[in-house]
Amino acid sequence: MARLLEKKAKEAFIDDDFILAVNLYSQAIYSDPNNADLFADRAQAYIKLDNLPGCSHSLRLSLYFSDFFSLLLFVS
Repeated sequence: MARLLEKKAKEAFIDDDFILAVNLYSQAIYSDPNNADLFADRAQAYIKLDNLPGCSHSLRLSLYFSDFFSLLLFVS
């Protein structure tokens, strides 16, 4: 389900329908809440909407769920 929503969100983003893209990415995140890429993609859509708080929040969550952040926690 998340993959289909992600595909539709990417199409909406390409069509410059950023509100729809944010909504679809949010639905995809609900289906796959540990997917850092979905949070990063939603952040890009928020940037296009000039919604910096939404972008910042999505980027923080993207970092939290990314493999890189997990590696940093493991190493330290």
